[in-house]
Amino acid sequence: MASGRRLLFRNIFSVGIIQIANYFFPLITIPIVSRIIGPDKFGTINFSASFIAYFTLLIGFGFDITATRKVAVDPGNEQNRNRVFSSVFISQIILLTISVVLFSICLLNIPQLKAEKQVAIFTFITCLATVLTQNWLFQAMQDLHKIAILSLIGKVLFTAVILLTIHSREDYYWQPLALSVSQVVVALCSFIWSVKKYKLKLLKTSVRDCLSLLWQEKVFFLSLCVISIYTNTNIVVLGVLHNSENVGFYTAGQKLILIMQMVITVPLTQAIYPYIGKAFGDDYNKGIDMVQRMLPAVFGFTFLAGLVIFFGAPLFISFFYGSAFQPAVTVCRILAFVPMIIALGTVMGIHVMLNLKMDKVFLKVTCIGAITGVVLNLLLVNLLGYIGAAITWTVTEFLNLCMLTFLLRKHGIQIFNREYFKLKQCIAYFLKPRSKQIG
Repeated sequence: MASGRRLLFRNIFSVGIIQIANYFFPLITIPIVSRIIGPDKFGTINFSASFIAYFTLLIGFGFDITATRKVAVDPGNEQNRNRVFSSVFISQIILLTISVVLFSICLLNIPQLKAEKQVAIFTFITCLATVLTQNWLFQAMQDLHKIAILSLIGKVLFTAVILLTIHSREDYYWQPLALSVSQVVVALCSFIWSVKKYKLKLLKTSVRDCLSLLWQEKVFFLSLCVISIYTNTNIVVLGVLHNSENVGFYTAGQKLILIMQMVITVPLTQAIYPYIGKAFGDDYNKGIDMVQRMLPAVFGFTFLAGLVIFFGAPLFISFFYGSAFQPAVTVCRILAFVPMIIALGTVMGIHVMLNLKMDKVFLKVTCIGAITGVVLNLLLVNLLGYIGAAITWTVTEFLNLCMLTFLLRKHGIQIFNREYFKLKQCIAYFLKPRSKQIG
Protein backbone atom coordinates (compact mmCIF):
# COMPACT_ATOMS: atom_id res chain seq x y z
CA MET A 1 0.00 0.00 0.00
CA ALA A 2 2.81 2.37 0.90
CA SER A 3 4.69 1.60 -2.31
CA GLY A 4 1.49 2.24 -4.27
CA ARG A 5 1.16 5.65 -2.63
CA ARG A 6 4.79 6.47 -3.36
CA LEU A 7 4.23 5.54 -7.01
CA LEU A 8 1.12 7.70 -7.15
CA PHE A 9 2.88 10.71 -5.62
CA ARG A 10 5.89 10.19 -7.90
CA ASN A 11 3.62 10.13 -10.94
CA ILE A 12 1.76 13.24 -9.79
CA PHE A 13 5.09 14.99 -9.24
CA SER A 14 6.27 13.83 -12.68
CA VAL A 15 3.16 15.21 -14.38
CA GLY A 16 3.80 18.49 -12.55
CA ILE A 17 7.35 18.59 -13.89
CA ILE A 18 6.05 17.99 -17.42
CA GLN A 19 3.55 20.84 -17.09
CA ILE A 20 6.22 23.19 -15.74
CA ALA A 21 8.58 22.24 -18.58
CA ASN A 22 5.85 22.73 -21.17
CA TYR A 23 5.07 26.27 -20.05
CA PHE A 24 8.13 27.61 -18.26
CA PHE A 25 10.61 27.24 -21.11
CA PRO A 26 8.32 28.77 -23.78
CA LEU A 27 7.98 31.78 -21.46
CA ILE A 28 11.74 32.19 -21.88
CA THR A 29 11.90 31.78 -25.65
CA ILE A 30 8.67 33.47 -26.81
CA PRO A 31 9.56 37.02 -25.65
CA ILE A 32 13.00 36.74 -27.29
CA VAL A 33 12.05 35.03 -30.55
CA SER A 34 8.88 37.05 -31.23
CA ARG A 35 10.74 40.35 -30.92
CA ILE A 36 13.52 39.21 -33.26
CA ILE A 37 11.48 37.63 -36.06
CA GLY A 38 8.34 39.81 -35.96
CA PRO A 39 4.60 38.98 -36.37
CA ASP A 40 4.78 37.72 -39.97
CA LYS A 41 7.54 35.15 -39.42
CA PHE A 42 5.98 34.20 -36.10
CA GLY A 43 2.79 33.54 -38.06
CA THR A 44 4.67 31.54 -40.69
CA ILE A 45 6.06 29.21 -38.03
CA ASN A 46 2.68 28.76 -36.34
CA PHE A 47 0.85 28.17 -39.62
CA SER A 48 3.25 25.35 -40.49
CA ALA A 49 2.96 23.93 -36.96
CA SER A 50 -0.84 23.91 -37.15
CA PHE A 51 -0.82 22.31 -40.60
CA ILE A 52 1.69 19.61 -39.63
CA ALA A 53 -0.37 18.91 -36.50
CA TYR A 54 -2.83 17.09 -38.78
CA PHE A 55 -0.08 14.64 -39.73
CA THR A 56 1.12 14.11 -36.16
CA LEU A 57 -2.51 13.48 -35.22
CA LEU A 58 -2.81 10.89 -38.00
CA ILE A 59 0.43 9.13 -37.03
CA GLY A 60 -0.37 9.21 -33.33
CA PHE A 61 -3.88 7.83 -34.03
CA GLY A 62 -4.80 8.10 -30.36
CA PHE A 63 -2.41 5.29 -29.37
CA ASP A 64 -1.37 7.32 -26.30
CA ILE A 65 -4.77 6.31 -24.89
CA THR A 66 -5.75 3.09 -26.67
CA ALA A 67 -2.35 1.35 -26.54
CA THR A 68 -1.80 2.48 -22.96
CA ARG A 69 -5.12 0.95 -21.99
CA LYS A 70 -4.25 -2.42 -23.58
CA VAL A 71 -0.92 -2.74 -21.78
CA ALA A 72 -2.07 -1.23 -18.46
CA VAL A 73 -4.60 -4.04 -18.00
CA ASP A 74 -1.72 -6.46 -17.39
CA PRO A 75 1.62 -4.58 -17.30
CA GLY A 76 3.60 -7.70 -16.41
CA ASN A 77 2.44 -9.64 -19.48
CA GLU A 78 5.56 -9.51 -21.66
CA GLN A 79 3.94 -11.24 -24.62
CA ASN A 80 1.03 -8.80 -24.70
CA ARG A 81 3.42 -5.87 -24.29
CA ASN A 82 5.51 -6.99 -27.28
CA ARG A 83 2.41 -7.62 -29.37
CA VAL A 84 0.97 -4.16 -28.68
CA PHE A 85 4.35 -2.47 -29.19
CA SER A 86 4.87 -4.24 -32.54
CA SER A 87 1.40 -3.54 -33.90
CA VAL A 88 1.52 0.12 -32.85
CA PHE A 89 5.04 0.70 -34.19
CA ILE A 90 4.37 -0.93 -37.59
CA SER A 91 1.01 0.85 -37.87
CA GLN A 92 2.71 4.19 -37.22
CA ILE A 93 5.35 3.41 -39.87
CA ILE A 94 2.51 2.86 -42.36
CA LEU A 95 0.83 6.09 -41.26
CA LEU A 96 4.15 7.96 -41.54
CA THR A 97 4.57 6.70 -45.11
CA ILE A 98 1.07 7.88 -46.00
CA SER A 99 1.79 11.23 -44.32
CA VAL A 100 5.00 11.72 -46.32
CA VAL A 101 3.07 11.22 -49.57
CA LEU A 102 0.25 13.56 -48.53
CA PHE A 103 2.67 16.18 -47.22
CA SER A 104 4.64 16.13 -50.49
CA ILE A 105 1.44 16.75 -52.44
CA CYS A 106 0.47 19.61 -50.11
CA LEU A 107 3.96 21.10 -50.29
CA LEU A 108 3.72 21.32 -54.07
CA ASN A 109 0.16 22.64 -54.25
CA ILE A 110 -0.54 24.85 -51.23
CA PRO A 111 1.01 28.30 -51.83
CA GLN A 112 1.58 29.09 -48.14
CA LEU A 113 3.64 25.91 -47.68
CA LYS A 114 5.33 26.20 -51.06
CA ALA A 115 6.51 29.73 -50.25
CA GLU A 116 8.10 28.54 -46.99
CA LYS A 117 9.27 25.04 -47.94
CA GLN A 118 12.17 25.11 -45.53
CA VAL A 119 9.97 25.88 -42.51
CA ALA A 120 7.35 23.32 -43.59
CA ILE A 121 9.92 20.52 -44.06
CA PHE A 122 11.70 21.31 -40.80
CA THR A 123 8.35 21.25 -38.97
CA PHE A 124 7.35 17.96 -40.61
CA ILE A 125 10.39 16.25 -39.07
CA THR A 126 8.42 16.17 -35.81
CA CYS A 127 6.36 13.36 -37.36
CA LEU A 128 9.38 11.08 -37.00
CA ALA A 129 9.43 11.87 -33.29
CA THR A 130 5.77 10.80 -33.05
CA VAL A 131 6.71 7.35 -34.36
CA LEU A 132 9.67 6.90 -32.03
CA THR A 133 8.16 8.29 -28.85
CA GLN A 134 7.13 5.57 -26.41
CA ASN A 135 5.28 7.74 -23.89
CA TRP A 136 2.23 5.49 -24.12
CA LEU A 137 4.32 2.56 -22.87
CA PHE A 138 5.80 4.54 -19.97
CA GLN A 139 2.27 5.57 -19.00
CA ALA A 140 1.03 1.98 -19.13
CA MET A 141 3.95 0.82 -16.98
CA GLN A 142 3.39 3.76 -14.58
CA ASP A 143 6.86 5.11 -15.26
CA LEU A 144 5.74 8.71 -15.74
CA HIS A 145 8.95 10.02 -14.18
CA LYS A 146 10.78 8.83 -17.31
CA ILE A 147 8.50 10.96 -19.48
CA ALA A 148 9.20 13.88 -17.15
CA ILE A 149 12.97 13.43 -17.46
CA LEU A 150 12.82 13.15 -21.26
CA SER A 151 10.44 16.11 -21.55
CA LEU A 152 12.69 18.27 -19.40
CA ILE A 153 15.77 17.31 -21.46
CA GLY A 154 13.92 18.14 -24.68
CA LYS A 155 12.80 21.56 -23.46
CA VAL A 156 16.25 22.47 -22.16
CA LEU A 157 17.85 21.36 -25.44
CA PHE A 158 15.34 23.31 -27.53
CA THR A 159 15.70 26.45 -25.41
CA ALA A 160 19.49 26.33 -25.56
CA VAL A 161 19.53 25.94 -29.36
CA ILE A 162 17.04 28.79 -29.81
CA LEU A 163 19.02 31.18 -27.61
CA LEU A 164 22.25 30.29 -29.43
CA THR A 165 21.00 30.42 -33.02
CA ILE A 166 18.27 33.06 -33.45
CA HIS A 167 19.95 36.45 -33.57
CA SER A 168 18.25 38.12 -36.55
CA ARG A 169 14.98 38.04 -38.46
CA GLU A 170 16.53 35.78 -41.12
CA ASP A 171 17.18 33.08 -38.51
CA TYR A 172 13.48 32.32 -38.04
CA TYR A 173 13.73 28.89 -39.75
CA TRP A 174 15.96 27.70 -36.89
CA GLN A 175 12.96 27.66 -34.57
CA PRO A 176 11.07 24.76 -36.23
CA LEU A 177 14.34 22.94 -36.94
CA ALA A 178 15.48 23.23 -33.31
CA LEU A 179 12.09 22.06 -32.07
CA SER A 180 11.97 19.09 -34.45
CA VAL A 181 15.55 17.97 -33.81
CA SER A 182 15.16 18.21 -30.03
CA GLN A 183 11.94 16.18 -30.21
CA VAL A 184 13.52 13.52 -32.43
CA VAL A 185 16.56 13.22 -30.14
CA VAL A 186 14.33 12.83 -27.09
CA ALA A 187 12.04 10.40 -28.95
CA LEU A 188 15.03 8.28 -30.00
CA CYS A 189 16.23 8.17 -26.40
CA SER A 190 12.70 7.20 -25.39
CA PHE A 191 12.68 4.37 -27.93
CA ILE A 192 16.08 2.96 -26.93
CA TRP A 193 15.30 3.34 -23.23
CA SER A 194 11.96 1.54 -23.49
CA VAL A 195 13.39 -1.31 -25.61
CA LYS A 196 16.14 -1.98 -23.05
CA LYS A 197 14.01 -1.33 -19.96
CA TYR A 198 11.09 -3.55 -20.94
CA LYS A 199 13.03 -5.97 -23.18
CA LEU A 200 10.81 -5.22 -26.13
CA LYS A 201 10.88 -7.41 -29.21
CA LEU A 202 9.52 -6.47 -32.62
CA LEU A 203 7.22 -9.32 -33.54
CA LYS A 204 6.23 -10.18 -37.10
CA THR A 205 3.13 -8.12 -37.85
CA SER A 206 1.30 -8.17 -41.17
CA VAL A 207 -0.09 -5.09 -42.90
CA ARG A 208 -3.54 -6.68 -42.62
CA ASP A 209 -3.17 -6.86 -38.83
CA CYS A 210 -2.15 -3.20 -38.71
CA LEU A 211 -5.09 -2.13 -40.87
CA SER A 212 -7.37 -4.16 -38.60
CA LEU A 213 -5.96 -2.34 -35.57
CA LEU A 214 -6.51 1.06 -37.19
CA TRP A 215 -10.08 0.10 -38.03
CA GLN A 216 -10.73 -0.97 -34.44
CA GLU A 217 -9.48 2.36 -33.06
CA LYS A 218 -11.16 4.55 -35.69
CA VAL A 219 -13.91 5.91 -33.40
CA PHE A 220 -11.49 7.28 -30.82
CA PHE A 221 -9.28 8.68 -33.60
CA LEU A 222 -12.26 10.45 -35.18
CA SER A 223 -13.13 12.01 -31.82
CA LEU A 224 -9.57 13.40 -31.66
CA CYS A 225 -10.02 14.77 -35.19
CA VAL A 226 -13.14 16.62 -34.07
CA ILE A 227 -11.24 18.19 -31.18
CA SER A 228 -8.37 19.23 -33.49
CA ILE A 229 -10.82 21.22 -35.61
CA TYR A 230 -11.25 23.56 -32.63
CA THR A 231 -7.53 24.15 -32.20
CA ASN A 232 -5.92 23.98 -35.64
CA THR A 233 -8.42 24.68 -38.41
CA ASN A 234 -8.95 28.34 -37.56
CA ILE A 235 -5.19 28.93 -37.85
CA VAL A 236 -4.94 27.00 -41.13
CA VAL A 237 -7.95 28.80 -42.63
CA LEU A 238 -6.56 32.15 -41.47
CA GLY A 239 -3.20 31.40 -43.09
CA VAL A 240 -4.81 30.31 -46.37
CA LEU A 241 -7.29 33.19 -46.67
CA HIS A 242 -5.02 35.93 -45.32
CA ASN A 243 -1.31 36.33 -44.60
CA SER A 244 1.21 35.11 -42.05
CA GLU A 245 1.04 38.40 -40.13
CA ASN A 246 -2.64 37.74 -39.38
CA VAL A 247 -1.67 34.27 -38.15
CA GLY A 248 1.03 35.85 -35.98
CA PHE A 249 -1.41 38.22 -34.28
CA TYR A 250 -3.98 35.48 -33.68
CA THR A 251 -1.56 32.83 -32.39
CA ALA A 252 0.14 35.36 -30.10
CA GLY A 253 -3.15 36.00 -28.32
CA GLN A 254 -4.24 32.37 -28.50
CA LYS A 255 -1.05 31.07 -26.88
CA LEU A 256 -1.58 33.25 -23.81
CA ILE A 257 -5.15 31.97 -23.52
CA LEU A 258 -3.98 28.35 -23.85
CA ILE A 259 -1.38 28.88 -21.14
CA MET A 260 -4.05 30.29 -18.82
CA GLN A 261 -6.30 27.35 -19.68
CA MET A 262 -3.61 24.79 -18.87
CA VAL A 263 -2.45 26.53 -15.69
CA ILE A 264 -5.88 27.29 -14.20
CA THR A 265 -8.73 25.53 -16.00
CA VAL A 266 -7.25 22.08 -16.58
CA PRO A 267 -5.89 21.54 -13.03
CA LEU A 268 -9.16 22.83 -11.55
CA THR A 269 -11.39 20.51 -13.59
CA GLN A 270 -9.01 17.58 -13.13
CA ALA A 271 -8.91 18.13 -9.36
CA ILE A 272 -12.68 17.89 -8.95
CA TYR A 273 -13.10 14.98 -11.39
CA PRO A 274 -12.44 12.14 -8.90
CA TYR A 275 -14.82 13.67 -6.35
CA ILE A 276 -17.62 13.97 -8.91
CA GLY A 277 -16.92 10.47 -10.28
CA LYS A 278 -17.05 8.96 -6.80
CA ALA A 279 -20.26 10.80 -5.98
CA PHE A 280 -21.98 9.52 -9.14
CA GLY A 281 -20.67 6.04 -8.33
CA ASP A 282 -22.35 6.18 -4.92
CA ASP A 283 -25.64 7.73 -5.95
CA TYR A 284 -27.10 9.66 -8.90
CA ASN A 285 -28.59 12.45 -6.77
CA LYS A 286 -25.36 12.76 -4.78
CA GLY A 287 -23.45 13.17 -8.05
CA ILE A 288 -25.78 15.93 -9.29
CA ASP A 289 -25.55 17.71 -5.92
CA MET A 290 -21.74 17.49 -6.04
CA VAL A 291 -21.67 19.05 -9.51
CA GLN A 292 -24.04 21.83 -8.45
CA ARG A 293 -21.84 22.63 -5.45
CA MET A 294 -18.56 22.51 -7.41
CA LEU A 295 -19.81 24.62 -10.33
CA PRO A 296 -19.62 27.99 -8.46
CA ALA A 297 -15.91 27.36 -7.71
CA VAL A 298 -15.17 26.51 -11.35
CA PHE A 299 -17.08 29.55 -12.55
CA GLY A 300 -15.55 31.88 -9.95
CA PHE A 301 -11.89 31.02 -10.54
CA THR A 302 -12.15 31.02 -14.35
CA PHE A 303 -14.23 34.20 -14.43
CA LEU A 304 -11.63 36.04 -12.33
CA ALA A 305 -8.88 34.71 -14.58
CA GLY A 306 -10.85 35.95 -17.59
CA LEU A 307 -11.08 39.43 -16.06
CA VAL A 308 -7.32 39.45 -15.47
CA ILE A 309 -6.67 38.53 -19.11
CA PHE A 310 -9.24 41.01 -20.44
CA PHE A 311 -7.92 44.03 -18.56
CA GLY A 312 -4.29 42.94 -18.49
CA ALA A 313 -4.07 42.04 -22.20
CA PRO A 314 -2.09 45.17 -23.22
CA LEU A 315 0.49 44.52 -20.50
CA PHE A 316 0.78 40.77 -21.25
CA ILE A 317 1.13 41.24 -25.01
CA SER A 318 3.68 44.01 -24.59
CA PHE A 319 5.71 41.95 -22.10
CA PHE A 320 5.71 38.66 -24.00
CA TYR A 321 5.74 39.83 -27.61
CA GLY A 322 6.60 43.52 -27.84
CA SER A 323 4.89 46.51 -29.41
CA ALA A 324 4.81 44.98 -32.91
CA PHE A 325 2.16 42.53 -31.69
CA GLN A 326 -0.22 45.19 -30.35
CA PRO A 327 -3.17 43.96 -32.53
CA ALA A 328 -3.05 40.69 -30.55
CA VAL A 329 -4.51 42.60 -27.57
CA THR A 330 -7.92 42.50 -29.28
CA VAL A 331 -7.56 38.74 -29.82
CA CYS A 332 -6.74 38.27 -26.12
CA ARG A 333 -9.80 40.22 -25.06
CA ILE A 334 -12.16 38.35 -27.39
CA LEU A 335 -10.80 35.03 -26.11
CA ALA A 336 -10.46 36.07 -22.45
CA PHE A 337 -13.46 34.10 -21.21
CA VAL A 338 -13.05 31.07 -23.50
CA PRO A 339 -11.27 29.08 -20.72
CA MET A 340 -14.26 29.75 -18.46
CA ILE A 341 -16.68 28.52 -21.14
CA ILE A 342 -14.51 25.44 -21.76
CA ALA A 343 -14.29 24.69 -18.02
CA LEU A 344 -18.08 24.82 -17.60
CA GLY A 345 -18.48 22.70 -20.73
CA THR A 346 -15.96 20.19 -19.37
CA VAL A 347 -17.97 19.81 -16.17
CA MET A 348 -21.18 19.23 -18.12
CA GLY A 349 -19.73 17.10 -20.89
CA ILE A 350 -16.89 15.08 -19.34
CA HIS A 351 -17.88 15.07 -15.67
CA VAL A 352 -21.66 14.70 -16.05
CA MET A 353 -22.50 13.22 -19.45
CA LEU A 354 -19.71 10.66 -19.54
CA ASN A 355 -20.35 9.61 -15.93
CA LEU A 356 -24.01 9.09 -16.90
CA LYS A 357 -23.04 7.10 -20.02
CA MET A 358 -24.28 9.80 -22.39
CA ASP A 359 -21.26 9.35 -24.68
CA LYS A 360 -23.21 9.53 -27.95
CA VAL A 361 -24.95 12.74 -26.92
CA PHE A 362 -21.60 14.31 -26.04
CA LEU A 363 -20.07 13.21 -29.36
CA LYS A 364 -22.99 14.74 -31.28
CA VAL A 365 -22.44 18.07 -29.51
CA THR A 366 -18.73 18.11 -30.37
CA CYS A 367 -19.45 17.18 -33.99
CA ILE A 368 -22.04 19.98 -34.35
CA GLY A 369 -19.58 22.37 -32.74
CA ALA A 370 -16.82 21.30 -35.13
CA ILE A 371 -19.01 21.78 -38.20
CA THR A 372 -20.16 25.16 -36.91
CA GLY A 373 -16.55 26.16 -36.31
CA VAL A 374 -15.53 25.33 -39.88
CA VAL A 375 -18.47 27.25 -41.38
CA LEU A 376 -17.88 30.30 -39.17
CA ASN A 377 -14.18 30.21 -39.96
CA LEU A 378 -14.81 30.32 -43.68
CA LEU A 379 -17.22 33.24 -43.24
CA LEU A 380 -15.70 35.36 -40.49
CA VAL A 381 -12.00 34.79 -41.20
CA ASN A 382 -12.57 35.80 -44.80
CA LEU A 383 -14.26 39.03 -43.67
CA LEU A 384 -12.38 39.94 -40.48
CA GLY A 385 -9.06 38.08 -40.58
CA TYR A 386 -7.53 37.30 -37.17
CA ILE A 387 -10.46 38.98 -35.40
CA GLY A 388 -12.82 36.60 -37.20
CA ALA A 389 -10.76 33.60 -36.05
CA ALA A 390 -10.99 34.76 -32.42
CA ILE A 391 -14.74 35.36 -32.67
CA THR A 392 -15.21 31.93 -34.27
CA TRP A 393 -13.51 30.08 -31.40
CA THR A 394 -15.46 32.03 -28.78
CA VAL A 395 -18.84 31.57 -30.49
CA THR A 396 -18.19 27.85 -31.14
CA GLU A 397 -17.31 27.12 -27.52
CA PHE A 398 -20.29 29.15 -26.29
CA LEU A 399 -22.60 27.25 -28.65
CA ASN A 400 -21.24 23.96 -27.29
CA LEU A 401 -21.94 25.10 -23.72
CA CYS A 402 -25.50 26.10 -24.65
CA MET A 403 -26.12 22.75 -26.36
CA LEU A 404 -24.76 20.82 -23.38
CA THR A 405 -26.96 22.81 -20.98
CA PHE A 406 -30.05 22.35 -23.17
CA LEU A 407 -29.55 18.60 -23.65
CA LEU A 408 -28.97 18.01 -19.94
CA ARG A 409 -32.16 19.88 -19.12
CA LYS A 410 -33.96 17.89 -21.82
CA HIS A 411 -32.92 14.75 -19.96
CA GLY A 412 -34.20 16.23 -16.69
CA ILE A 413 -30.75 17.08 -15.33
CA GLN A 414 -30.46 20.51 -13.69
CA ILE A 415 -26.83 21.54 -13.23
CA PHE A 416 -27.20 25.15 -12.08
CA ASN A 417 -28.51 25.78 -8.58
CA ARG A 418 -28.76 29.44 -7.65
CA GLU A 419 -28.56 28.70 -3.94
CA TYR A 420 -25.04 27.30 -4.26
CA PHE A 421 -23.85 30.45 -6.03
CA LYS A 422 -24.44 32.46 -2.86
CA LEU A 423 -21.16 33.30 -1.14
CA LYS A 424 -22.26 31.97 2.26
CA GLN A 425 -23.21 28.62 0.74
CA CYS A 426 -19.83 28.32 -1.04
CA ILE A 427 -17.84 29.15 2.09
CA ALA A 428 -19.92 26.82 4.27
CA TYR A 429 -19.48 23.93 1.83
CA PHE A 430 -15.73 24.21 1.38
CA LEU A 431 -15.16 24.60 5.13
CA LYS A 432 -16.84 21.25 5.79
CA PRO A 433 -14.61 18.27 6.64
CA ARG A 434 -13.72 16.33 3.50
CA SER A 435 -15.36 13.15 4.78
CA LYS A 436 -18.73 14.89 4.91
CA GLN A 437 -18.31 16.26 1.40
CA ILE A 438 -17.49 13.07 -0.38
CA GLY A 439 -18.63 10.35 1.95
